[in-house]
Amino acid sequence: MPESGVVLLNEYATEAMSYWGFKPESWRVVGFVTSGLEGVSRPIMQIADARYVLRRQPDDLTENDTLFRHAFMRHLTSHGLPVPELLAQPSGHTYAVTTEGIYELQAWRDGQPYVTDGPAADTRLEEAAATLGRLHQASADFKWKPHLWPEERSDAAIAQAYCELIRERGQSGKLPERVGNGLVRVAEAARVRLDLAVDALDGMPGPPQLHIHGDYHAHNLAFGPGGVSAIYDLDAARWDARIAELAYSLLYFTGVRWDEQPTVTPPLVDDGLDVPRVQRFLLAYGDEAPPAEGEARLLADALALHFPVVFANGVAEDLIFTEDYDGPPNEADALARLLWADSFWLWLDRNRDTLAEAWEQA
Repeated sequence: MPESGVVLLNEYATEAMSYWGFKPESWRVVGFVTSGLEGVSRPIMQIADARYVLRRQPDDLTENDTLFRHAFMRHLTSHGLPVPELLAQPSGHTYAVTTEGIYELQAWRDGQPYVTDGPAADTRLEEAAATLGRLHQASADFKWKPHLWPEERSDAAIAQAYCELIRERGQSGKLPERVGNGLVRVAEAARVRLDLAVDALDGMPGPPQLHIHGDYHAHNLAFGPGGVSAIYDLDAARWDARIAELAYSLLYFTGVRWDEQPTVTPPLVDDGLDVPRVQRFLLAYGDEAPPAEGEARLLADALALHFPVVFANGVAEDLIFTEDYDGPPNEADALARLLWADSFWLWLDRNRDTLAEAWEQA
């Protein structure tokens, strides 16, 4: 645990825990868990015979976001989804507004991480997809005003921002020339495809919308003998097209490789996505959440929309966020990943019908 994290814990833990009526002698820190969304460590608190994760909500979210998210989490839990339960204060509130921000205590749910090549990988891939389908089906019954994100945080705006970030990193002069040129090329191709994807997804009638998890990928799931044992980090939950979340998850589960402690998630195959994994994922998801009329034909467009986000945060994370890594990237390895990105669009065009049919066959 970095020293700065220990200092942060000392500053906020006692005050935050006091809102639940806990004195310092009634709890102890027994570990830390790292958030996939924020990349920060959060303490695991032992309270009597139970464990809870003390979480601070991201600063760019509001108390209204907290109210919605907690209601959504309770709804999913009531439908049998493995979402951590929130510990209520004596007053009944499930969060505390402190001098440092908004905090909550989530019940600790144990489990193992998803590993692409592990002995249970195929089963867990299908379990992750089926659980996403059940989450979307449960969400369809959630009675809440659509919790919309502002336009500057829409899928299209975020994708455009990532295209610009990729281009800027390529032109920064901090990478080998061939790698930098490759990033610029990736950004330009993704930007062209983004416009086409937005036009297709904005057509009428549009794909079904509901409240989604918002960051459903391997790092935010845990697995046990019975399947998915925990769904973490719903900070990005919002009202959106469900096909957007399906595409985002499909890219992460069938396009990149996950190790037990991933630093970079490289491509699974030489071009595009791993087709057998794609078919298993879509079949398992579709058994729980079949496509609406015409929806499956938009899946390729939704993949194009989310490609720059997953490329920057997964496949090319060490190239985009160089300050988080020690030393320069391996040029040969980086060029191989850029070649994958270059070939992605041809793969997508060639497999557009395959993608739709795999979901429709469920």
